[in-house]
Amino acid sequence: MEFFTIILEKSSSRQVLPDNFVKMLDGHRPQNMKLRQAGNGLHKLWDVEVVFDTDGSMYLDRGWKQFVRTYDLRHGYFLVFRYDDNATFAVKVFNTTMCRRRYQDDDDASTLFLFFLSIRLCLTPI
Repeated sequence: MEFFTIILEKSSSRQVLPDNFVKMLDGHRPQNMKLRQAGNGLHKLWDVEVVFDTDGSMYLDRGWKQFVRTYDLRHGYFLVFRYDDNATFAVKVFNTTMCRRRYQDDDDASTLFLFFLSIRLCLTPI
């Protein structure tokens, strides 16, 4: 499942998740989820606590603030969440220019992949 949200000032400390996502969980109430910045390659997984309020709304809570700070998420940024059924979200970040935001670890992961590919090619017998 995929959904989007826009960063608002009040969402910097915790992030509400859509009601339809909560319904898709079919009564399952996870205590934690993992977030990763989507991209090509390996990215750090962020542990985020999940809380529910009395009306059943679901929030990303403890850990969300650190994710926001690390990826410099600002007011007006557009986020696309993709849920992979393992309590993990891949998060694509679009800034206020409406373009996807790239991060240093995108380049690091691509460089690492090319490094391992070159080693494999060098070790392959002819």
